[in-house]
Amino acid sequence: MFRTLAVFGFLIASLLLPVSCNNQAGTLVQVQQGRSGDYTVTLLSDTGAVKQHSNNLTLEIRNAASNELANASNVQIQTSMRMPGMGPMFGNLSSIRQVSPGRYEFDADFSMSGQWSFLVTFEPNGRVQFTLNAQ
Repeated sequence: MFRTLAVFGFLIASLLLPVSCNNQAGTLVQVQQGRSGDYTVTLLSDTGAVKQHSNNLTLEIRNAASNELANASNVQIQTSMRMPGMGPMFGNLSSIRQVSPGRYEFDADFSMSGQWSFLVTFEPNGRVQFTLNAQ
């Protein structure tokens, strides 16, 4: 009886293990996309949206003609929110991590919900601005 239960438990575990380990990075959803010269810049998240507070985001820079990831350099991101009667509020960003040529990951924290300006600059001569609605 014990041996049958052990075999049954092993079979259940071996069936569930591949399912639980199948959380692939390829499940990112486009938040916004823009173009700068010969490059397409796409902002991605796991849900396709940005939320107030903590976000894990991915930025892809691709050659617009070939759709291949482009190895851009000096990638910088600035976020701000206009505040009527006050100076702008800035979002908190972690340092940008290049995970492969043309693909960058970073964390963003938007302290308030609402519209945020999101400016991406990179070399050679790239500049794209998004307007994001943090929910």
